[in-house]
Amino acid sequence: MSSSVALLATVFVSCLSSAAVLGYLARYEVAGLRRWLAAHCMFALASGVLFVTHARPSAVVMLASCLCVLAGASLMLQGCRAFVGKRGARTAEHAALAGTACALVYWTWVSPDISARAALMSFALAYTRVAVGWTIWSSRVRGRPQYGHWLVLCAALIGGVVYFARGVLNAFFADPSLAWPTHIAPDFAFLGISILSLPILSIGLVMLANDRLMQHVEKLATFDDLTGALVRRAFIARGETLARAARATQAQLSVAIIDIDDFKTINDRHGHAAGDRVLADFGAQVRRHMRAGDVFGRLGGEEFAILFPQTSMTEAAQRIGDMLTEVSCSPLEANGKLAYAFSAGLNDCARTESLSDALAGADAMLYRAKRAGKCRIELPQQESATEAATSIVNSAL
Repeated sequence: MSSSVALLATVFVSCLSSAAVLGYLARYEVAGLRRWLAAHCMFALASGVLFVTHARPSAVVMLASCLCVLAGASLMLQGCRAFVGKRGARTAEHAALAGTACALVYWTWVSPDISARAALMSFALAYTRVAVGWTIWSSRVRGRPQYGHWLVLCAALIGGVVYFARGVLNAFFADPSLAWPTHIAPDFAFLGISILSLPILSIGLVMLANDRLMQHVEKLATFDDLTGALVRRAFIARGETLARAARATQAQLSVAIIDIDDFKTINDRHGHAAGDRVLADFGAQVRRHMRAGDVFGRLGGEEFAILFPQTSMTEAAQRIGDMLTEVSCSPLEANGKLAYAFSAGLNDCARTESLSDALAGADAMLYRAKRAGKCRIELPQQESATEAATSIVNSAL
């Protein structure tokens, strides 16, 4: 087996293996991953066909293989841009791709020139490799694992530089008497290094896809998908940290527990889909009124909690009252949107020994609000503040 055939076999097996892994991950809908999969399938197809026909590949086979590799490189670049949320192919790239395809046809059918074709393919692949590396590298996020970004960058730069060198070699120093798959030693070395960098690049892309999936899993484990609130575990963890800091510095830290009134009736009368819309709307209302530093969590069902750092209970009641006036206490539907109400109880975390004690006190105030008629806000031993907050709500109804 010649060295060229061995390289083709290596590329085929590598691309087929990467395509199998990417195909398994494709079901998770990672942006750009399906394009990476298609790119590796095209690389595998091109290398497989050349491996089978390596003795004397026809012009049709050679041209089709070159176009497959070119399309695969373009798909890999567009997949990387989709992965990082950037715009896809640019007009200049479309024009360059079309021009390259036409030149390949010319140097394969009209005026066969192996060196010119090799130089053109090398320059095109050098551009896509460098663009892939820069696209992935510029998207790295602080605090997240960056090993995959480094791997893609290094593999892409190595491949890009070597492809460019091979392009220069074939454009200016090639022996026109050589026929495919014969190579002079430097050309074969450049081709081998650039091809062998592809599996490393593929591994880096798989690592990035896996990290994206892990981010999604971490988000699902931290945030409630329907309301955007922290799940109970994450909220308690964040709240305990804030409560310890507030007690140590004697800073104000208010907590509110909020429960949507008559939520079971909403579900029974209008259906669970309507109940989900109410929860989603409530989450949007809270996030719209939140300040930087406020912590919003879902304790379970229709019960939520909000932490207000550096905020007195009176100020917290004012903010919650503003939210209550937004949703209204009317039981009727307005403008096609189901109206609803909620009750809230507040407490001061800095005056309690633990966050659980503060939440228990806020919960007791919530039940007092429920017993007092719902659609209201209750504070412990703060009657004047309670009346002020309640008057804010009543004045808007």
